[in-house]
Amino acid sequence: MRKRVGKVNKFILLFYALLAIFFFFILTITIKDKEGKYLKEKKTAVLLADSAFKIVKAYRLNNGIPLDILNDPKETGLIGVPYSIITYEEVNLDLVKASMTANYAALFVELLKEKKLKENDSLIVYLDGSFPALNISLLSAIKILKIKPIIFLSVASASYGANLPNFTFLEILDTLNKAKIFEFYVDYALIGGHDQMGSGLSFEAREFIKEKVSFYKIKLITKEEKDIFLAKFKNKPLIEIAYDKINPKKLKEEYEIKEELFKGRLFYEKRYSLFLTFCFLAILLILLYLIIKYDWEYYLLKKSEEIYKEGI
Repeated sequence: MRKRVGKVNKFILLFYALLAIFFFFILTITIKDKEGKYLKEKKTAVLLADSAFKIVKAYRLNNGIPLDILNDPKETGLIGVPYSIITYEEVNLDLVKASMTANYAALFVELLKEKKLKENDSLIVYLDGSFPALNISLLSAIKILKIKPIIFLSVASASYGANLPNFTFLEILDTLNKAKIFEFYVDYALIGGHDQMGSGLSFEAREFIKEKVSFYKIKLITKEEKDIFLAKFKNKPLIEIAYDKINPKKLKEEYEIKEELFKGRLFYEKRYSLFLTFCFLAILLILLYLIIKYDWEYYLLKKSEEIYKEGI
């Protein structure tokens, strides 16, 4: 076969480019959903969290705590008020709204699995009232994986969280325990706030929280006592969900968390066909070699040697 002398004809290059685009199109339309890791546990945890959300909403309505339709258009019942006596920080409402899907339970299953946690392993959990939906999603994942949590709760909340005085996360967790959704209890409580000891709260708010913690018969500790405890168990894994520890909007973007249950890459990942990808790549590489090596224009376009040498 005649070897190439000179540049490759533009029509040959155009054909090669169109062929590559055609192969890419075939790969695109043959993409398949592949099950994500721990799919069974993830789906079970999401269903549990979704059930818990509905129970919390029912409790709120049954106890005469109205929903704020303007700030909570999906009527989740898990969005609080802009400000209350136990609110220590103002936050953007969108930050709290970003935490309102039960699909976060699937994320927590994945994160806990990555920590190599197994059934009956202990996990230290630090929560505050700022993201009650995330708290529920985490506890759902913990229950499904049969992990034993040691729970610290800062009762105070940022705005739009569990910041209603008669509807703190203590009431929420108590409601879910009574409904047999969970069997988790707070081991240690802190007042909360910027320093976990009431900074940003009024004296009345701090006393109110102390009385509420006492009502639920939970040990109230200081931040220093919490830090001493954590230092003793520094070899145990820790997960924290609080206003200054986690950002639901960033998590939602990073893990592509969807509103619709069981949707998104936490559950199913888009995968190209490896077989087709290898075949198409091999064809393109071989074809590229042949185009560069041999003078296809001479045969395909039927040019005479003289015309070809003139570069026409």
